[in-house]
Amino acid sequence: MKSNEEFCENIQHCKKAMYALAFSILKNDFDAADAISEAILKAFSNINSLKNDKYFKTWILKILHNTCLEMLSKNPPSLNIDDQYDMEDLAVSDTAVSLSLREAVESLKNPYRTVTILYYYEDLSIKEIAAITQCSVPAAKKQLSRARKMLKEILNKEDFFN
Repeated sequence: MKSNEEFCENIQHCKKAMYALAFSILKNDFDAADAISEAILKAFSNINSLKNDKYFKTWILKILHNTCLEMLSKNPPSLNIDDQYDMEDLAVSDTAVSLSLREAVESLKNPYRTVTILYYYEDLSIKEIAAITQCSVPAAKKQLSRARKMLKEILNKEDFFN
């Protein structure tokens, strides 16, 4: 990383992915914002540990993931029913389909919700997800496979595919 400005630009490119990841774990806008701020500070302080700039997104998301898990271990989550995951960027035209899909993804427990969001909404590879969540590649594949099955069951119950 050559400059503070470049660091800020990279953070700007990752902000949606950072929010999606933090919210998927913490389920609260305020906690997600705190985690993101803390992760950015940690990343900036340890920028020299980033070996290759092309892995910035994976690196910052890994830091954020760990920060969120630390927050969860210190403070059990408090769910605010008004907090919603912002999925306005989804390329789903039908509002009912979008709502059902959002609700189904939100209903998944971690790690299934996290891998689903990182894979489908953030277009990260299984290898990148494994690095972020600190699990093996086969474990990340299995989590995603289980998440797909869970989503199919949830959506079939709602007559989503019928």
